[in-house]
Amino acid sequence: MGDVRPIQRVLVADHGEVGARLVRAVEAAGLESVAVFADADAEAPHLDEAAFAVRIPSSGLGDPYLDPAGIVSAALDSGSDAVHPGFHGLARSAEFAITVHNVGLTWLGPRLDDLAWTLDRATARNRARDAGLELLPSSPLLVEPSDVDAWCERFGFPVVIRPGRRGLGRTVVAFDQQTARRAVLNAGSVGAFAERALAEARHVVVVVVGDGVGNAIHLGEHEASLRGPAGVRLRECPSPGVDDALREKIGVAAADFVSAWRFFGAAGVHFLIGPDQRPWFLDVDPGLPEGFALHDLVYGTDLVGAQVALAAGEELGWDQEEIVAKGAAAEIAIALTGRGRLKRFSLGDAAEVDCIVAEGQRVDPGRHAILARMRAKAPTRHAALVRLRAALAASVIEGVETDLAECVALLADRGVWDGRTARRVADRDHAS
Repeated sequence: MGDVRPIQRVLVADHGEVGARLVRAVEAAGLESVAVFADADAEAPHLDEAAFAVRIPSSGLGDPYLDPAGIVSAALDSGSDAVHPGFHGLARSAEFAITVHNVGLTWLGPRLDDLAWTLDRATARNRARDAGLELLPSSPLLVEPSDVDAWCERFGFPVVIRPGRRGLGRTVVAFDQQTARRAVLNAGSVGAFAERALAEARHVVVVVVGDGVGNAIHLGEHEASLRGPAGVRLRECPSPGVDDALREKIGVAAADFVSAWRFFGAAGVHFLIGPDQRPWFLDVDPGLPEGFALHDLVYGTDLVGAQVALAAGEELGWDQEEIVAKGAAAEIAIALTGRGRLKRFSLGDAAEVDCIVAEGQRVDPGRHAILARMRAKAPTRHAALVRLRAALAASVIEGVETDLAECVALLADRGVWDGRTARRVADRDHAS
């Protein structure tokens, strides 16, 4: 996307607990971070961790964090050299990327051509198939609701209805024809695919980094099967259900896939793994993937630093042989389920905590669905879960409704400790 320029100051366009994590990542990479905030988040604790904090003015017509012009103005006003889009909000917006580029700033996200093909599921599926990845039996892209009938009959219920564009609409597990038709209708002009459902599957994400000229490496996988009210509740790196042979297989396959298409930067390649350990390609998510911090902990990498280096024109600098797992890490997301004021709020001791609120502040799940993410690393998976469970048990949240009790219960579940975290098909209705 044009000439590169030296990068010393990076504006983080994401907010919430993700913005807090990225501010720390930018600072850890030896750069100056710029945090943005709307009026409602003016007291967020992570603003003090950033080198600079810039207010985004609100027009009152929408979410200021989704205003490309407002965020780019903040980047220019703060003297930023680059903009990191994070992985929510505007991270998948071509308009935002073009606006950043047009004002002479460096974009620390996917290239426009990579953004286009990865978000278009028809193109991504075709390219994955060409790269040798296996796809679940699926219909062509369907636009008319009645077109799904024949595929429901062919696959049998339940059937998965997946929108034709990643990030638009919901993936729905349909148990009857009416639900299947409604899901295709709701997909609108982007259409949807009807896909044969796996009765039970793990959802794992392989993190890859490509240099844009045909080289790529992988940084292992994390499991993202267990969901809560605001997305994935528990992530683990490495996945407890992936052995060394399968890890090598899906890691190499994911890296070869993105390198074949000269992908630039970081991405997450998603797989569903059935009980027979057969991996099925699901999606490729362009840009820094959720859960990246687990990979940094386990593999000793700096993914944000790598993004900055690549954007500045440097070489990837990593060999696959150097990427070796050391220990295990787990992350749990505590979700807000009601609004109010935090009368008491303290979190237990974990390896890392991402949070943008403090005791006494008002919170609203309409603005920030995740109250905090807690992350623990240890030499073994068991020890990492023990540490995470202890941190949760020591946490106190009063004044607002959260799913803290459910998080504690999850880490007391024998099935989770035994690694039985695959999801049944009935649990696979999720935003995507």
